[in-house]
Amino acid sequence: MDILIILIPAIVILVLVVLGLGVGIFFSKKKRFPTTSISRNKEMAKRNITCAKHDEFKACGQKGNGCCG
Repeated sequence: MDILIILIPAIVILVLVVLGLGVGIFFSKKKRFPTTSISRNKEMAKRNITCAKHDEFKACGQKGNGCCG
């Protein structure tokens, strides 16, 4: 019974957070999910950060340009 006192509010808060994120994406002007891929992220490209797969290709001496995108 004591665990329900903690579990129910935690579930309610979690549901509200997920709904809030969903509403934020649904009603945003961009209508797109944020880009999480390293190969397509402009800020990562500015810092010359590549994905692990691309780094492996470089280390092995194979051509892997654009392997992630």
